[in-house]
Amino acid sequence: MILNRQEGKNYEININNSEEAKNWKDNAQTQQKLFNLINQIIIGTFTSYGEEKREFSLVNTKYFNFKQYFTYNQNIGYLCGFHSLFNIYYFLQYLASKEETQKNKALFNLKNAWSFWSFYKESLNFLLNNLKLEESSINSLKNEGPLERYQFVYLLEEFPKMKKLFNELKINYDISFTKFLYGFGIFNGTFEESIDFQRKIDDFLFNKAEKEKILIILLGIVNHWNIFILHKNAQNEMSIYLLDSRNSPELFNSIDLYDDINNNKENELKIENMKEIYMKNILAKKLKNKNITQWYITCWKDWYDSMNKSIIIIFKILSKKLNLINYIIDNKINHLINSFISKTNVDLINFELDNKFFEDLDKNKDKILKWIKEDYHPAVFNDELLHDIKKANFVITQKKFIFWNKFMKAYLNKQKDNNELDENDKNIVMRYLNYINEVEKYF
Repeated sequence: MILNRQEGKNYEININNSEEAKNWKDNAQTQQKLFNLINQIIIGTFTSYGEEKREFSLVNTKYFNFKQYFTYNQNIGYLCGFHSLFNIYYFLQYLASKEETQKNKALFNLKNAWSFWSFYKESLNFLLNNLKLEESSINSLKNEGPLERYQFVYLLEEFPKMKKLFNELKINYDISFTKFLYGFGIFNGTFEESIDFQRKIDDFLFNKAEKEKILIILLGIVNHWNIFILHKNAQNEMSIYLLDSRNSPELFNSIDLYDDINNNKENELKIENMKEIYMKNILAKKLKNKNITQWYITCWKDWYDSMNKSIIIIFKILSKKLNLINYIIDNKINHLINSFISKTNVDLINFELDNKFFEDLDKNKDKILKWIKEDYHPAVFNDELLHDIKKANFVITQKKFIFWNKFMKAYLNKQKDNNELDENDKNIVMRYLNYINEVEKYF
């Protein structure tokens, strides 16, 4: 399809005796420019390299190094789920290919516009024709709307192209899939998803297999999907690959700064400066659009933060320095304690039931009841924290939380006999007291 000089010479011979041939020969430089221009148009139309001509960018961190392979660039904001599915499909072909020509073909398709749009159309039609969807979801998908999480998983498991590829790869590879969802400083997945993630990581790291291992991690970061692929070869050597349709390796220049931010406050300023440069370079054209909202910009900035933080968390889990389940419960405990202190003004520094304790109890009893009713209702406490503690059989060691539990038990025991409370408030107090008693079993 791409023209070359030899084709031009053949054409020149065919018209050699014509007036056109004379004019063509007289302008050989224009001829060469024409062929080059046509080639560039074809390449530019059917591939997406951006400014980056290499196949990948190597990112070094103090935990692990990983390669970010460049993919067809996402130009429509809501199609990152389809891009991620497409990236999995062609990168696994690349990873499993033994011949150099097959590897090159897979990498070409990974950056190829025609390959993406044909894949998108085929996967979209399969989804619309085979999965029962609400009318709103159908209309959204038909208008280049986002691929929801359950729709992504359905295509990963049922789309014929994917099924065929996985069936072929399973001959030589042990393949598994999990999700890591993170944004605005917290893990956004369900507790069951955190258990699945930790279990899949442990299996990938510790369970021996006769085949090479591949673990596909769907990264749901703020409002964007991208992919981590972990590969362990026959020699038990691990390689890590990132595939992201935004193709922004420069945002990882600050990854180690995030990991050391608590020990070095100067890193905060460095990160902010690097983030501003990133925003200026990446969003320069987008921000000229008057329809861009402040919330849109906030999401982009937090995506920068959350991508770095989530990779640090994952790398700490891979290096056995952190357990995701414990990390999530610890964060929920810290969030509860911080909320309680800020809304009630109760001092949790002194871990003794002394005179100061009882003074705080009497002085702030109305604020505490308000916090229970409006901020940490017993249903929230049970669903958000107690459920996870019980599910994980978590051993509570945080001194502040243990003291808070004693404080709340004393407060609730006093309030349950308070005749000034109406029946609804008394019911809330009793429910909370039951949950506090349950938590004590895990000290």
